[in-house]
Amino acid sequence: MQSALPLPELRPWRGDDRLPDLTIAVGAVPPVDPTLPAQTPGVQVQSQGLRVAIPQVADYLIAAGRHVTIAPLMPRDAPLIRVFLLGTVLALICFQRGLVPLHASAVDIGGRALLISGASGAGKSTLAAAFSAQGYRLLGDDLCALQLDEGQPLRILSAFPRVKLWDDTARQLRVSTDDLDRSREGLEKFNLPLPETRFQPDALPPGQIVFLKTERDGQLAAPHPLVGVTAMRRHDLVHRWKLAAALGYQPLIFKAMARLADRVPMVEVSRSEDLADLPALVDRIRALAERPVSDSPARSSE
Repeated sequence: MQSALPLPELRPWRGDDRLPDLTIAVGAVPPVDPTLPAQTPGVQVQSQGLRVAIPQVADYLIAAGRHVTIAPLMPRDAPLIRVFLLGTVLALICFQRGLVPLHASAVDIGGRALLISGASGAGKSTLAAAFSAQGYRLLGDDLCALQLDEGQPLRILSAFPRVKLWDDTARQLRVSTDDLDRSREGLEKFNLPLPETRFQPDALPPGQIVFLKTERDGQLAAPHPLVGVTAMRRHDLVHRWKLAAALGYQPLIFKAMARLADRVPMVEVSRSEDLADLPALVDRIRALAERPVSDSPARSSE
């Protein structure tokens, strides 16, 4: 990747001098075309590419999954521009490349990717950070990509070496936030860079998918396996799936969910809101991820 914007969240390239397969430039983005429909507010397919408008932040133009042009509406080094670049825009880049962006954190458990998903606020980043604190390597936090080339095994591609922590989670894990950047201005949520020993840069096969569900009353149900059609309908595993479907990527999403439901165990796990229960939650989910494949309701991974 070659970027005109500083991207401190990403690792510097240390490979050969090949041409970058993704370029990020700062420049003019075509205005909204009133003759064309908008898939959702702020998103429009134009002849030059996919236009994404984030009010008061920036306009983005994504072309063929290879080029992004950013027209900032605030200082170009503002962290909020990167928040959307490394979130919604990155997800749309994945779709344009035939990859499926997953709304999940990914942890390396024995050479397979444990995917931690769930609704916003369910604790994906919190649990990923708790695994990291116990020495496990992360492939990504909140967003990673599924590669499902025809005739090839499923692979989870790594993202970037950082995890987002709320202030109370950081205190529970004894992580100082004094020198950390906020993930968004005004939020008590911080970007924690991961050292190389806690980051897995290599693609891994998916081993287990866990959907977190927060129980407000403290009563934790037993893990609930998701199989067949029920598993396939968990479209919330896919980042911005409603937008992607509106853009014509529903067949890709269906293919991804069908292969995952067939090959990878999925389970819904209840968790409490008490952060003191994090170590026990890590133990419960690690036990699920380390089960022999034959014990799971899905067939063995490819």
